[in-house]
Amino acid sequence: MTTFAKSTAIAGVLIAGVIAVSSPTRAAEENSGVPEGQAVRTELGNDATAVSYWVSAPDGWHVVTTIDSVSGRDTDAEHHAVTRFSATLLPGQAQVISVPLPLGEPQQTLRIRRVGDRIEVARVTEPTL
Repeated sequence: MTTFAKSTAIAGVLIAGVIAVSSPTRAAEENSGVPEGQAVRTELGNDATAVSYWVSAPDGWHVVTTIDSVSGRDTDAEHHAVTRFSATLLPGQAQVISVPLPLGEPQQTLRIRRVGDRIEVARVTEPTL
């Protein structure tokens, strides 16, 4: 591969990543058919937000999700815990991510699954595999 082709490929990946992160769409309860490279934002309770996107590769579809959990929101003690999850999904496979909540509150779970030739992102109250 020539240097120009490598530079063009790297620039394309960087531009796709910037577009994916800079303009997330809000996920509904079920968001089927998320376009490649399009970020989807999902609220996982009052203090946690997930941003997910995917890209195709020869070994499967790479799904990346970043979770921002906040404690002490709008105070001097506000603290963000950011975690990144990555998975390679083949048709029929799913990734399930949940964040801890206080006792007695329903668990908010993010389910990302590959169904045929599309990715579905959904917030569910019970972990579903």
